[in-house]
Amino acid sequence: MPPIIENILSSKYGELFVRIVQVGLGVLFIYASLDKIWHPGLFAKSIANYRILPLPLLHISAIVLPWVELMCGVALVSNQYQRAALTILSGLLIVFILAIVSALIRGLDFNCGCFRMDSEESNMGFRKVLQNVGLLLSCALIEYRVWVVQPESRIKFTRSN
Repeated sequence: MPPIIENILSSKYGELFVRIVQVGLGVLFIYASLDKIWHPGLFAKSIANYRILPLPLLHISAIVLPWVELMCGVALVSNQYQRAALTILSGLLIVFILAIVSALIRGLDFNCGCFRMDSEESNMGFRKVLQNVGLLLSCALIEYRVWVVQPESRIKFTRSN
């Protein structure tokens, strides 16, 4: 990255900005997980709409994924186990992006199952891909600041994990 961005990210304001992004990302994933946890059957239907997973994996995915999202969100908000949470969320986001692109290529049109399970309206589209890419870039920004801009903070970061 350009030196000016590294200078901004290494400042007190850069640290605050990245922390706000981290908390915002955590709150977003906590919020996204709640409806899925309350309605695992509807979430399983949303996953089935992608036509990617075999039937035996649908229900276990519908039960496990929301809890993973919840735990990662709590980890980011509480500033604990950030590295693990960011790694897991980045992996999930990459899978979500690929699943959405696959659905778009195949002409599927349905509710993605991202936040609300009871909505029948379609929200699949290039905009959804961009939203997930933005979330993935947020994960990358947090990692970049901790591991490149201020590597001395890794000692504190690693010890808190």
